[in-house]
Amino acid sequence: MIYSFHMYVPTEFTHQGVFSPSPPITYPGRIAGAIWDPAALEKAMGPAIDFARRYRAHMYVGEFSAIRWAPGGDKYLDDAIGIFEAHGWDWTYHAFREWNGWSVEHGSDRNNQEPAMEPTARLNVLLKWFRKNGVKR
Repeated sequence: MIYSFHMYVPTEFTHQGVFSPSPPITYPGRIAGAIWDPAALEKAMGPAIDFARRYRAHMYVGEFSAIRWAPGGDKYLDDAIGIFEAHGWDWTYHAFREWNGWSVEHGSDRNNQEPAMEPTARLNVLLKWFRKNGVKR
């Protein structure tokens, strides 16, 4: 049995500007009145961490992401994956080529709908973790 959850907290950061205009919100930093950093991310995942330990359950983070124009999105992804990996969890980035808002192949300029000419910082984060897990590109 594998247990799964999705990770989009804090949503004020991960989904900024998706549903309505918003000023830029940077990670790490103060988001919705609280400091968000790796420790806060791990605390937010506390129920999953506790469940996995208590029941020796295999955890799978079925979705996680931050919108491509979120300042610090690469740091958010790196911190989140670092936590997943530290707990031995499997994970899937949301979403590859579904919509360019989540794309790691597009840059941080929300108005530019073309893929970036060079690998983005967010793509480089995923590639770093893929390499650590034995995936070659």
